[in-house]
Amino acid sequence: MRATARLTRKVLRGPDRERFAGFGPNAILVPPVRVTRPDRIWIGRGVTVHEGAWLSVVEAHEGRPPTLRIGDRCRFGRELSIACIGEITIGDEVSASDDVFIADCYHDYTDPYTPVLYQPMSEPAPVVIGNGAYLGACSIVLPGVRIGEGAYIGEGAVVTANVPDGAVVFGNPARQVLAVAR
Repeated sequence: MRATARLTRKVLRGPDRERFAGFGPNAILVPPVRVTRPDRIWIGRGVTVHEGAWLSVVEAHEGRPPTLRIGDRCRFGRELSIACIGEITIGDEVSASDDVFIADCYHDYTDPYTPVLYQPMSEPAPVVIGNGAYLGACSIVLPGVRIGEGAYIGEGAVVTANVPDGAVVFGNPARQVLAVAR
């Protein structure tokens, strides 16, 4: 009973700030939140991550420690999911709506007779989200993608390729519908 109460309290509150590699002032992870490997996560100043988030940082390839960096003044809606086994870098002042998924990897599917859960992880491909970008509700950012500064990712977009600075993309796969001259 005591172990269950400790686990429940930990999931509802999340790990203590001291366990993170960096946790900026005025940053908050709204409970309930699930965090793996906070020692490999840097969270900037004034960041807000709303309830239901899962920051999954896992060392899946021996000798290659993962890194998740979230810049200053970012705002993420409910049910954010980040899957990181390599490197994900989120710039300053990035905003995201609810149910956003960001990953630098996926479960490989080399053996169709083995359940996906037991398949090896893919090689990670770094993800970079530029300063001031916006990620719409239910958008997905896949491995190896760079989203430019000030880019707008539309609701439900599946981003499979790089997005230029200031571009607006929608769809599955995401396609540029507007370019903003800077």
